[in-house]
Amino acid sequence: MASSSGKHFACTNCGQVYQSAMVCCCPFCRSGVINQHSVSDLENFNSKSYLHYGSPDAYRSKFKSENPELFPSYPDQFESIAAFSESPVIIDWAAFTFKLADLRHCSKSGMFSGIPFPEPPIFQPLTLGPSNDIDAIKDFFKTMYADYLENVLRVFIQRVLGFSFGGLRGKGFNFYEDSFSLLSDDGDEFCGQVGIGGNNDSIHFSINGSGCKHLFSNRSREFVHHWLANILGVVVFTRIDLACDDFDGVHTSHAAEYVCSMGGFQRARGFSPKVSNKDEFVWKDSVKKFSQEMTCFGSRQSLVYWRIYNKKLERKIDKEDFEWYRSEVELKKFTVDVLLDPVGYFSGLNDYAASLLHINVEPIKAKVKSKNRAVADVLKSCVHAKKQYGKLVNSLVSFYEGNLEKVVSSLIRGDSLSSFPSMHQKLINSLE
Repeated sequence: MASSSGKHFACTNCGQVYQSAMVCCCPFCRSGVINQHSVSDLENFNSKSYLHYGSPDAYRSKFKSENPELFPSYPDQFESIAAFSESPVIIDWAAFTFKLADLRHCSKSGMFSGIPFPEPPIFQPLTLGPSNDIDAIKDFFKTMYADYLENVLRVFIQRVLGFSFGGLRGKGFNFYEDSFSLLSDDGDEFCGQVGIGGNNDSIHFSINGSGCKHLFSNRSREFVHHWLANILGVVVFTRIDLACDDFDGVHTSHAAEYVCSMGGFQRARGFSPKVSNKDEFVWKDSVKKFSQEMTCFGSRQSLVYWRIYNKKLERKIDKEDFEWYRSEVELKKFTVDVLLDPVGYFSGLNDYAASLLHINVEPIKAKVKSKNRAVADVLKSCVHAKKQYGKLVNSLVSFYEGNLEKVVSSLIRGDSLSSFPSMHQKLINSLE
């Protein structure tokens, strides 16, 4: 890109160097602004970089065929962020958990994301003498790898999520041993907290409303989804809040109660949630003076929990001719794919959610409860069947007078089979 004036910028995604009056998307590969960095000394950069001399995408096709999950395939971040800022549905809370060891995958994708993640330590084979302490060497290896994962976590928080963070607080939350705060990039605003230690060596992120606003104002939803789902293997959010605001005074908390009576909050099974009226008011001149106007549908322990409340009262906004009601749903164990289409998933929750939207949208039905399938191996399946149905099988053997063929035929189902690994068949054949 030629220009008579402007700064030099280098794209960490494709390696190209170009001139521009301000930071912008890469004119060669259209990578987002977060991957563009100012280069103060162009000649110095040229002496150390070689990517811009050749085709920057020459190596990508081979890698994409081998590791497609690590290859970023999200749309332009600037356009996605601008589109989400005008969305009628906002993300007001996000909490997710993943294994601390899964951070190692960030290093594998670093060369294609443009983010300089630390490389994992390489341990050389050792020959131990009689005086060597094996436990001490194992502890050393664990310490080295733990330090590596901590450094990756720092880069992930700062470069991927765009937060800064505080020091360890010496107290945990959500059954984690310790925790630290998430802050805005300038450190002035509290954005959530992170729990570490215990819980099967997992790590838990809890990002509040301010943190979500900061996150999705600087990172696209597709970008965050790529890192959570494809890199870290996050399948569900432990909690995610979706909200829709009404500034016309139509979708009030009392109007929501009427909608509930008409079945507007029913889900797939047809059950209506319990309703809790949490209004707080005083009588003044025979008129209710509300200090809180809120109606809740469901419970905090349920997977779907609605809160419809007067946001104007909550914020203590003293302004005439101004209405602000918020319909907010708290979802637990909800698919991480909600980041790709928050409006569609919100519309698919129930009829009330669909009525809040003034745009035509295709509703997406999502299962809010994940079903755990038993591991399909011979030993565990037999143990599971024996524990659950062993008594029934004994009764059938006695009923059919020891005819095992009749017992088995009476229990066979006419649907699909569970596939067992081939190694189990080889093991069984070797024992016969």
